[in-house]
Amino acid sequence: MRAQNKHGRKSREGANLLPALFFSLLVFFFFSILFCAVLPVPAGADEGKLPILLIDGDEIYVRSGDYYTFLQDYQIYVKGADTEGSKVWIELSREGVFLEDAIVSEDSTFVYSNNSTEILNLTVDTIYAGANGVLVRFSPVYQHLNPRLPMPQKPETPPAGNFDNNSSIPPLFENQAEGFDLPLFLLGIGAVFLVTGFFAGIYKKK
Repeated sequence: MRAQNKHGRKSREGANLLPALFFSLLVFFFFSILFCAVLPVPAGADEGKLPILLIDGDEIYVRSGDYYTFLQDYQIYVKGADTEGSKVWIELSREGVFLEDAIVSEDSTFVYSNNSTEILNLTVDTIYAGANGVLVRFSPVYQHLNPRLPMPQKPETPPAGNFDNNSSIPPLFENQAEGFDLPLFLLGIGAVFLVTGFFAGIYKKK
């Protein structure tokens, strides 16, 4: 008879733990949905997300035969000008690799895109012609982050050939795709175990 009582008590205890286990699973499922809702989306994962702006409407000056270095190692060259100094030939490259070129005049815009993502947008504001060539003022200038390249670091000392390359140093940008919040996750797990232990204790007393 005692063996039967013990067996019956164990069966009741096992049956009492089932509701507590079921409730714990519900709580864990709720927290899982909550974490998925608050976690940030990695940069570039959402095609509809606006690209990160590195240069916002600045102005730069480049002489003929010279170049300007942007973040992520893009360089714009002014290769030459026509005899009247009204049009200039510009070329965009990165790490010595040619990307695109164009013949531009005042008020024209040069746009470079990569995989349908606009990277550079330069408007030729003024072309100053002189005896030693031309000086081109680009304004406004916009640069967006290319997510396929490493994040930009602090600009190094500009090359000796650059003209006024420090006229506008863009701010540093950190990766905006934060990892998930570990303290929040641990807090949620702790809450699950706390609720589980609480209800398990109640059912055990019954």
